[in-house]
Amino acid sequence: MYKSFVIVFIDESGLKDVCNCVALGAVAFASSRGATYLELGRHLVDNIKRMLRIGGELKWRAVKRRGNPEAVIALIEKAAELRYTAFHYKTPEGFLRELEELARDAALAVLDNQLLHGDLRPGFRYVERDSRRTPGIQLADVVAGYYRERLCGGRRVML
Repeated sequence: MYKSFVIVFIDESGLKDVCNCVALGAVAFASSRGATYLELGRHLVDNIKRMLRIGGELKWRAVKRRGNPEAVIALIEKAAELRYTAFHYKTPEGFLRELEELARDAALAVLDNQLLHGDLRPGFRYVERDSRRTPGIQLADVVAGYYRERLCGGRRVML
């Protein structure tokens, strides 16, 4: 029997500028050896896109515009563990702490390739990938956008 392990996909919603409200969304899949992270969530993304008649990449704005966001979040939650946080961005180090909390217990974290900036390097095993080719990151984008609207009011929030 193969041992299962957790792969977490993480994306953000909001500008990473001082005093802006930023949400991080993550989907965590239990996987077994033999399944690649590129396969995780693919069927779910394809089904959501077909349901909502979305072409191209699955993004939060398209889900919000074309469908019932609560139903889409419920579908994602049936297939994966949802993790999210929203906070007012202050420093890159604070951002990194929030990111590390979402990646807890992960054998691998798959991050959107625009998530990290500068010399910021998390203390967990990760790869950076393009969301257009990574279904798990597309799901994380939907989660991040959904919870940013719920927790930050859906707009650019300045303190």
